[in-house]
Amino acid sequence: MSLSSRRICGGFTLVELVLVLTIAGVLAAVAGPRMVDRTAFQTHGGAAEIRTALRYAQKLAMAKNREVCVSIDTSLSSLTLMLEDPVVVFGSTCNQDVVRLGGNPSPTPPPPAITTYTVTLPAGINLASSAATFSFDSLGRPSIPAGVNLTAGGSAPVTVTVEPETGYVH
Repeated sequence: MSLSSRRICGGFTLVELVLVLTIAGVLAAVAGPRMVDRTAFQTHGGAAEIRTALRYAQKLAMAKNREVCVSIDTSLSSLTLMLEDPVVVFGSTCNQDVVRLGGNPSPTPPPPAITTYTVTLPAGINLASSAATFSFDSLGRPSIPAGVNLTAGGSAPVTVTVEPETGYVH
């Protein structure tokens, strides 16, 4: 067979194959860790869970015609919902747990265990807030006139905002 007919039927040369494998290895070493980093996914997931909890608190306040308090613990990166006692006037302390089906057990439960509505962000995802506590009134408005901003994450943070007059959470 001649050289030209062998080129038509032939495959890759050894040099081409080694070069392609080297490029694929470099790409895997550089791009691989970026593909597996879950921090961004956990940050967005945590922010979505915070949005859900705040919307639930607002809807619960309107449905029960009671104040619902939101307590934010930045050291634990958690958010807890509590209900106002129904026999007292608006503006009093919230002292009843908001029950979450399948939720997190209370750390010091009296028998039987109470499950409070608590959102805890994954380890390594911090939570910052413009207010440590606030509440939604029976019309769904937040108690803080300037609104509330919560920020989840570190290097690529996601902000959750509660609008001042309407209580809209986004």
